[in-house]
Amino acid sequence: MHHPSRRFQWRALTSVLIAGSFVILVVTGIVLFAAPPGRIANWTNWNILGLRKTEWAGLHIWFSTLFLLVTIFHVAFNWRPMVSYFKDRLSRRIGFRWEWAVALLIVAGVFAGTRLAVPPFSTLLAWNEDLKQSWDSPADRAPIPHAELLTLRELAEKAGVPVETAVARLEARGVKGFAQGTVVEKIAAGAGLSAQRVYEIIVASGDRGSGQGLGRGGQGAGGGPGRKTLEQFCTDESLALDKVLARLAARGITANGSQTLREIAVSAGFARPSELLELIRSNSAQP
Repeated sequence: MHHPSRRFQWRALTSVLIAGSFVILVVTGIVLFAAPPGRIANWTNWNILGLRKTEWAGLHIWFSTLFLLVTIFHVAFNWRPMVSYFKDRLSRRIGFRWEWAVALLIVAGVFAGTRLAVPPFSTLLAWNEDLKQSWDSPADRAPIPHAELLTLRELAEKAGVPVETAVARLEARGVKGFAQGTVVEKIAAGAGLSAQRVYEIIVASGDRGSGQGLGRGGQGAGGGPGRKTLEQFCTDESLALDKVLARLAARGITANGSQTLREIAVSAGFARPSELLELIRSNSAQP
């Protein structure tokens, strides 16, 4: 039995593309809504379903573009039915209709509410910010924001480690194919590690334990004194926290017990983190 060939339905194609793009935009939008800030995501190699934040953002941008382009064709294919929404039902001429008036008011209201930062618009944005910041923890912070964009030489300098030592430690862990001027992010990607893990190897804070099982954000098993909070360090060293804080304040260093030693050292401008440890442990530098 002969079946006449069906013509390709462009309207059907655009409808399916719009629906598919919309679904993917919803998924990527939810992921990016809950994702940590870039300084954390890039440093810890944060990912969901094997995709990093930059890859989720790439999908969101491209499917937004596809959605926009296909919508233009969809409007062209359905121009007459859409124009009818703007016509008066009785006169069939362009005229006032409550439907599009209400739609315009909703759009204007969302725009104004967001710009003026009034509830519930400000509430949603504040919740989004709180959700992103909930990923932040002292253990997952880079020595400086976006440290993954530094070269190996620069990161080693910030860590107070000779660059030759940093290179030797990385090569001993099987990390190859890089130079002192290579960006840390590229070294990490080439080795299948997070930038955070590369830093841990450089400062030898991951020497304890097996180094396997990167866990959340790619963090290794080790720690090192720089990753301890000041309060934890004082407890381990049997030091009085209030006296240490007073000692630091006498040197013009503002700190608190919840900050990591690395954070304090960086903010105080120490060339080497060990200089901060010497100051904290010093009995002669009383305020």
